[in-house]
Amino acid sequence: MYHTNLKFQEIILKLTDLQPIELNTLNDVVYGLLRKHILSQKFEPGERLDLTALETQLNVSRTPLKTALTRLQNEGLVDIQPRRGTFVATIDAERLEENFKIRSAFELYVSLCLFKYLEAGDAEFLDTIRIRMNELIDIAGEDWSNIIDEYIQLDQKMHEFFVMRGGPPYMLKLFQQMNVHSQLSRIVPKFRPNEWMAVHFEHEQIFDAIEDYSPDQLNAALFNHLEASRIRALKVLERDADAQET
Repeated sequence: MYHTNLKFQEIILKLTDLQPIELNTLNDVVYGLLRKHILSQKFEPGERLDLTALETQLNVSRTPLKTALTRLQNEGLVDIQPRRGTFVATIDAERLEENFKIRSAFELYVSLCLFKYLEAGDAEFLDTIRIRMNELIDIAGEDWSNIIDEYIQLDQKMHEFFVMRGGPPYMLKLFQQMNVHSQLSRIVPKFRPNEWMAVHFEHEQIFDAIEDYSPDQLNAALFNHLEASRIRALKVLERDADAQET
């Protein structure tokens, strides 16, 4: 009897080190898996998602699946149509170009007044992004596939920081609602090596302008980067359209 109680106590002690599994963790896992499949185009644009099959494959109930899909809809990655189904969102070139121009208007405005609002720690925050971007470039070599996700996340942090620090609070919300970076996450993997290097060179120009504390230089660097990004993204969509026709 003593031996049995001892074993039981050992089990209890082991279990006390465990933390309960939160529903949010499951929601995040399902969201991450679906998002990864959409960005890698394992789920193709326009494809109807079979929710029953997804429940079975992921071994989850409908609740975390719907929570994940709602998040993806908010990012512009899925299109939930009542009584029709849930579809992987297509990328509308005209809408993307429009959002790029709105985004540019926001960022070019804040670039001219950004330095007035910089706070202690901002320079370190931006330096951290710059250093990590350069590390990723060194890691990638000629194969960008393994660093794309993290690089885009850093890019998004940088651009959202400009809007957050230099503009009114509601501007950041509008900026995020355009979901430009979510769309770019599906386009950037198709960049050619020279297009990738152009992106990184433009980022370096932006960081140099911040280091020089020059509003005009920052405005010019951002304008060049945003216009070049818009043109690159549209070129990828044109290449895709041409490939489908042949």
